[in-house]
Amino acid sequence: MAQDAAASAGFNGFVPDACLINRYAPGARLSLHQDKDERDFRQPIVSVSLGVPAIFLFGGLRREDKPIRIQLAHGDVVVWGGPARLRYHGVMPLKQATHRLTGEHRINLTFRKAG
Repeated sequence: MAQDAAASAGFNGFVPDACLINRYAPGARLSLHQDKDERDFRQPIVSVSLGVPAIFLFGGLRREDKPIRIQLAHGDVVVWGGPARLRYHGVMPLKQATHRLTGEHRINLTFRKAG
């Protein structure tokens, strides 16, 4: 799925070797940050949202840049790479809600090429 999503966004040949799993409870958030632990920044990030909706913050190349807000629902996939690969991003505090599969939680799968 991550490979297909990356290819659809123009990143052919993406072969992820790592998946970070985040589980968000109501009120949890993820501060603006950059994903800089990988060796090759030419590889995209593929993020899959499951469960409760969330608001994804997608900023600029500086932490001070004002991020845009993107509503993510169950099943949404976000791919970013190229010049956007090091943009700051995060998640606003999760609102109280329920989803038939995940209860009151949101699960995010982030696929990347780490090695």
